[in-house]
Amino acid sequence: MKKKYGKVLVLMGGWSNEREISLISGKYVLESLISSGVNAISFDLNKDNLHEIKQINPDRVFIILHGKGGEDGEIQLFLDNLNIPYTGSGSNASKICMNKRISKDILLDNNISTPFYKKFDNKDDIEDLEKIFKYPFIVKPSSEGSSIGVNIVENRQDFHQAIKDNKLISNDILIEEYIDGIEYTVGILHDRALPVIKLIPPGKFYDFNAKYKSSETQYLCPSELEKTLENSVKAQSLQCFKALNCTGWGRVDLIIDKSGKSWVIELNTVPGMTKKSLVPMAAQQINIDFNNLVLNILDTSFAN
Repeated sequence: MKKKYGKVLVLMGGWSNEREISLISGKYVLESLISSGVNAISFDLNKDNLHEIKQINPDRVFIILHGKGGEDGEIQLFLDNLNIPYTGSGSNASKICMNKRISKDILLDNNISTPFYKKFDNKDDIEDLEKIFKYPFIVKPSSEGSSIGVNIVENRQDFHQAIKDNKLISNDILIEEYIDGIEYTVGILHDRALPVIKLIPPGKFYDFNAKYKSSETQYLCPSELEKTLENSVKAQSLQCFKALNCTGWGRVDLIIDKSGKSWVIELNTVPGMTKKSLVPMAAQQINIDFNNLVLNILDTSFAN
C-alpha cells in the first residue's frame, strides 16, 4: 500500500443518468479515505465547473463517476492533459468499454463469448429483424450503464415500445440475442479476479430497480458454482479485462446459460461503491474490507 497520496480529489456526480448513484458512491469513498488518514476532498462535477479541477490542483484523482462523462474516457482525457494521475482505466479503454458495440466487436475478435448483436437503424424493417432475432431478445442503448434502457422484448408490441423508450435515451441502440441463464459478476482488482457473485433479481433480470432499490435481490458469494467453472469464469473475465486494455479495477458482468457456457455482457470501468455494490461484496470474501479496498483502488492511480 502506497502512503504518499498527497491531496486526493474524489470526483463524483457528473451529468449522466447515473449521477445520483455516483454521489452515493462518492460519499462512501470520501468518508473511507478520510477515515484512513488520506487528505481527501470531494468535488461534485458538472459541465460548468470542469475547469475548477485545474485550480484545485490535486496530486491525484479518485474517479467515482458513472456513465457518460465519467466512464466514457472524457474525464480521463481531461486529466491526462493536466498530467494529473487518476484511478482506473485510461481514456481509450474507458471510451471503448462505454460503447457496447465497439467492446463486443473486440471481444469477438479475441474469441470471447458475447451475445450476437446488431445496431438498430431507423431504416430497419421490423419483420426482417424478427427473422434474425427470435423472441425474446434484448433492446438497449449502446452507451449507458446500470442497465438503464435495457428491455427484454417478448413480441412485436414490446419491440416497438422498447425502441420508442430507448430513443428518449440514445440514438445508438442495440438489438442483442437473449441468453437464457443466470447472471454473475466478477470484480477485477490489480489484475486479480475477485470471487464470483451470483445475482438473483426479483424480476426478469438484474435491472436498475434490482441493483439500487429492491430489497428482494439476492447476492450469493461464494457463488455456488462448481470450482472448475468458477475458475473458468474468473479467467474469462480477466481475459476480457485485458482484451479491452483496462487497468486498475473494474467489473465484468456475465450470464451462464443452461449448458454451462458463460457469456460476457459488458465491462464496467468504474463500478459502484455503495453499500449494495458488488466489488466491495466480493472483496470482503477475501478479507479486503471497504477501507482497504478504497486504498487499493487509489493505488491504481500510480499506474497512470
